[in-house]
Amino acid sequence: MEGFTIALSFAGAFALGTIFAVLGAVKLHLAPILGIDDAQYGRLISALMFTSMVAVLVIGPLQDAIGFAPIAVVAFIASGACLWLLATVKNYKLALFASALLGVGAMCASVTGSSLGPTVLFDGENPALAQNVINVFFGLGAFLTPFIVGKLMNNLGYQKTVSIIGGIVFVPIVLVFLSAFPETPEGFEIGATLGLLATPYIIFGGLALFCYVGLEVSMGGFVSTYLRDHDMTDEQANKWLGGFWVALILGRILASVLLFGTGLEPAQQAPIAPILGVLAVGSILMMVTAKTAKAGITGTLLTGLIFGPIFPMLVGVTQFKSASIQAGIAGSVFSWIFAIGLLGGTLLPMLIGKLSAASTIRQSMKTAVVVAVALVILSGILWMVPAADPAEIMERLAITAAQ
Repeated sequence: MEGFTIALSFAGAFALGTIFAVLGAVKLHLAPILGIDDAQYGRLISALMFTSMVAVLVIGPLQDAIGFAPIAVVAFIASGACLWLLATVKNYKLALFASALLGVGAMCASVTGSSLGPTVLFDGENPALAQNVINVFFGLGAFLTPFIVGKLMNNLGYQKTVSIIGGIVFVPIVLVFLSAFPETPEGFEIGATLGLLATPYIIFGGLALFCYVGLEVSMGGFVSTYLRDHDMTDEQANKWLGGFWVALILGRILASVLLFGTGLEPAQQAPIAPILGVLAVGSILMMVTAKTAKAGITGTLLTGLIFGPIFPMLVGVTQFKSASIQAGIAGSVFSWIFAIGLLGGTLLPMLIGKLSAASTIRQSMKTAVVVAVALVILSGILWMVPAADPAEIMERLAITAAQ
C-alpha cells in the first residue's frame, strides 16, 4: 500500500504540472479561437493562478483536518472535468471561467503531492529531498503537455487534444482507493493555523515563492511567444517550450541525486536556493539580451535547468524550519506559503502580458530579471531564519502529532 501512496503523491505533482503547462502549451491555438491578444491571454493564466491562490488557503488546512483521501479524489475529478470544459470553449468569458475553476482541482492536486509526499518519503525526515523527487513528476507533466499538443494538435484539432489531456489527469483517481494514508493530528483546528502566518519561515518562505512561482508561470506561459519573436514556427516554439520543461526536470533529478549522494542534512540545504537565484538572474538576462534564436534557446534551457530545484528547495526548507511534517500540519504550512507564491503567479504573467502587448516580449522580460534579484534576497533571509522546535509548534496549536 505504501507504494501506491507514494505513487499518488507523484500523480498529484504530475497533474499540477499538466494543469500549469496547458495554457502555455495551447496558447498559439486557443488565442486565435477566442480572438484575443497577449494581454487578454495573460489574464487567463492569472485567473488560474488567482483561483488557485484562494483555493489553496482552504484546501491545505482542510486536508490536515479530514485527511488526504477526500482532497485527492477532488483533485483528479475536478481537474479532468475542467480541462474537458476548456476543450469546448468558444468565447473568452467561458475560457476565463474554465481557467478559474481549474484552479480548485490544481490546488487539490498540489496539496496532495507536496504534503503527502514529504510525509511518506524518507520517513518524513528530509522534506527538501522529497520535494525534489516529487517535483520531477511536476516537471514531467509540464513537459508532456506541450509534447502532446505538438504531436496531436495538427491531426486531431484543439478540442480532441485538450480532451485527451483531461483524460490523462483523471486516470490517477484509481490510486486513491489503493493507498494507505497517514493519520491526521488529534485536536487539529483549522483556525489555529492562522497563527503560523506571523512566523518568519512562513513570511519569507512565502515571499520567496511569490517571486519564484511568478517567474515559472510567466516562463511557462510566454516562452512560446518569446521564441516566436526569434522567427520560429509554432511547432518549433512548442518544441523548445518542451525543452524548457525537460531542463527543469533534469535540474530536479540532478538536485535529488546530489542531495541524496552528498547526504546533506536538512539544516545544511538552505543556501542552495539563493545560489540558484543568482544563476537565474544571469540566465534570464541571457534571454533578454539574446540576438539570435540559438542564444534565445540556450538562455531558455539554462533557465529551466536552474529553475528546476528552486521550488522544491524553498518548500522543503520551509517545511523543515516550520517542523510541519513532525506536527502533522504539512498541508497548512504548504498552503500558506504556496498561496503567497501563487499571488506572484497571478500578478507577474499579467504584467508581462501587458508589457509585451505594448512593446515586445523580450522587453517585457526585463521585469523577470528584477523579480529574480528579489528571489535571491528573500531566499537568503529564509536561509538565516532559525528552525522551529516541533514540540513548541504542537503545543502552540494544541495538537498531538499523528503516529
